[in-house]
Amino acid sequence: MAETRARGPAVDPLPCSGCGKLIDPLRAGQVAIFDLRFHYFCTSHCRFAFLGEPVPQLAPLHPRALRGDEPRASAPSFPELPVASPRPTIAAAPLDEAVRERTTDERPSLDRISIERVSGHRFDPPARPTELDAPIIDAFPPVPLDQSLPEPPVVDDDRALLEPLGQTILDAGGTAIVPFGDESLRHEPEPRDVGALLLVLAIVAGALAVALALAGEATIVIGARIVLAAVSAGMLVGRAATTPREATDPHPAAILTPVLTGLVVAAWALVGVDRSLAAEAASLAGVIATASAVSAWLIESARQRIAAERAWIASVLSVPGRRPIDDPGAETAKEEVWDLRPGEQVQVEPGEIVPVDLTILSGDVEVLPWIGATTPVRRRAGDPVIAGSTVIRGRLRGACTWSGMDRAIARVLLDPRRRADALAPIAHASRALTERWAFAAAAIGALSAFVAGRSPVEIAMVAVAVLAALTTAVTAAITSVHVARGILLALRRGIIYKSADAWDRAGRVTVAVFCARGTLLLGEPELAELEATGSKLDIEGILALAAGAERTEEHPVATAIVRAARSRGVRPDGVRNLSSFPGLGVTAVTSAGEELCVGSRALLLEQRVSIAAAEERIAELEALGRTVVLIAVGSRLVGLIGLQDGLRPGARAAIQHLLDAQIEPVLMSGDARETCEAIGRSLDIDHIRPEILPAHRGAEVRRLIDAGMSVSVLGHASADDAALAAADVSVALGAAGSTPGDFAIALASDDVRDAALSVALAHRTRLEARVGLSLSVVPALLGAGVVAVGLLPPAYAPIASLLGGIVTVVHARALDAKS
Repeated sequence: MAETRARGPAVDPLPCSGCGKLIDPLRAGQVAIFDLRFHYFCTSHCRFAFLGEPVPQLAPLHPRALRGDEPRASAPSFPELPVASPRPTIAAAPLDEAVRERTTDERPSLDRISIERVSGHRFDPPARPTELDAPIIDAFPPVPLDQSLPEPPVVDDDRALLEPLGQTILDAGGTAIVPFGDESLRHEPEPRDVGALLLVLAIVAGALAVALALAGEATIVIGARIVLAAVSAGMLVGRAATTPREATDPHPAAILTPVLTGLVVAAWALVGVDRSLAAEAASLAGVIATASAVSAWLIESARQRIAAERAWIASVLSVPGRRPIDDPGAETAKEEVWDLRPGEQVQVEPGEIVPVDLTILSGDVEVLPWIGATTPVRRRAGDPVIAGSTVIRGRLRGACTWSGMDRAIARVLLDPRRRADALAPIAHASRALTERWAFAAAAIGALSAFVAGRSPVEIAMVAVAVLAALTTAVTAAITSVHVARGILLALRRGIIYKSADAWDRAGRVTVAVFCARGTLLLGEPELAELEATGSKLDIEGILALAAGAERTEEHPVATAIVRAARSRGVRPDGVRNLSSFPGLGVTAVTSAGEELCVGSRALLLEQRVSIAAAEERIAELEALGRTVVLIAVGSRLVGLIGLQDGLRPGARAAIQHLLDAQIEPVLMSGDARETCEAIGRSLDIDHIRPEILPAHRGAEVRRLIDAGMSVSVLGHASADDAALAAADVSVALGAAGSTPGDFAIALASDDVRDAALSVALAHRTRLEARVGLSLSVVPALLGAGVVAVGLLPPAYAPIASLLGGIVTVVHARALDAKS
């Protein structure tokens, strides 16, 4: 399927050298070369400002000439004087239709006053045709204030829930898109042209060394083959010396040892009397060199797309900050600050990218909450915002929480000391296999050949073949490719893992606990039932007592009761002596001096209030999934309130994410068992933990862990701290970029689907990494075993390893195409 390229000009916008405004270089008003460098200017005024020269006065122009038209015979004549630098006409620079419409709406038409101001002469035309009042259109489109990140191209179809999870942040050619014209902000991947050339030469020389086996077993032919293998090995050594080493690559000595050792063994065999054995050793040296070069090329191709996307994110984060100005009458600060520290205040204007993680101090803004996000969200004072977000509307002022490599996105993606793809346990294990365990396998292979009574040269060839089969670049780095792809997929949804260990632990989770209120439920219950259980009070009196008792509470249930009283025009009772029981309810004294109890069944039973008269009705309401609040006056039940809380959008999709990953969802709530069972049935949750108070949820999570389960808790940092602190993997919604918190996973969004996806995605990518490692290692082990027992010549071990590497990379590229 053909890929759709992003709409827009063919080149990136560049800053005007005079005023710094982004302009299209193809439509610039002025272009000049100073100091052997091209400079682009909006107008001649910017050019003179750049040169430090005074702006010359414009000569009087005909009003039609100001629009680029030829004056008609009916228009009065003006003296023709030389013009300093006329603006380009609209014909010279066609504009996009959207820009034309926007410019037409924003620019007023040229009237008589403006003509007189520009020309310096009084102009009094006899008759003005209607086309003279047409608006002036600039030759270059103005840059809007809400300029945001470039839209990524559409790839195939939208498979994600809200925003495409697999939507890559690259253009159709696989090159990183840079959203700024300033070349200083470009962070392209380091060029590897020399390394690529050396790899090609190594492959060609190694292939020739193997192909010359068809020329026979003459000594000169064997010598030529060894020389070609040596040339191939030299290219690999040169590449290792000239190409920067990736953090996920094994040590070059581990890759080059079998290549160089194979040459030594081939030269040793050549000086012997057995030319057949020397030819076999020369073939082995050529195969090892060729396989090593091809393996290095395969892994580079597998991670090319990941490296480009990482470079794009680095370029987006490489923006300066701006400190706010306290003087409200002064202009916005233009000073660019690159060394912001935690605690410093930052100001971000509309259309700008947030440079650091921060907490909003003032301002009600709309932002794109993470890099690549397409849906704006509203953020208020106290909300965290991560670096890379784009302010769409409003001016943001916040306090920096993380900067530099400590920023949420940079921590596991860009920091060489904390990159998840380099430090994840499975990535570390694959490198250890090539750097240490492969030598142990080579020793075992040599011991097997020795026991079989083979010659010293043959023993050395077996050892080198086994070592070459296991020390390949694909085996060492393929798991890192899968880990990096999983991290980038998560970032496309605003999911941020704290560390490589957090990603690994998330991939081992077996149970996911939802703190129901605010995750699976909206957390905004509404009044559904209001009933009196006796004749002492009517329903308005019951609601007045409940609202009076709950008016100082901040729990969603209390907020719903007060809101219902306000909407019905009921005045809350003036209760006093309030005593709050978190998760249970409130006790107080009414304005009439009677004892009042408003809360759950457990609270009323604790206060020795009988609820037998309403037990059947309570059970009916709880079976409908409603939260029941009981009201007792003077130790006697007088009424009840039924509150209905709706399911959050995406709650069912979140549960399905977990079930697909074979993770058991658990519903934990302070509501009654019947209420939790009704919610569980609607969401296909079998495991429920009802009537758990917020203070006791940490102990409940620890009980699950003591039962041998790996537990993840999904909740909000403010309301579910106890449960999140006790979990093996804590998933905090909307907490990315906030002040220090020990959360394994933090989300830039408040979407429960993303919370479940963070665990399911770690499961999936960890499994894919294990499959990729198996596809690479199993053929190598089989080839090494067959060679060690003498069933096939030693050259078959690196060949089997190379075939496994090809299958592994094809598997990784197929996953890239599907995601």
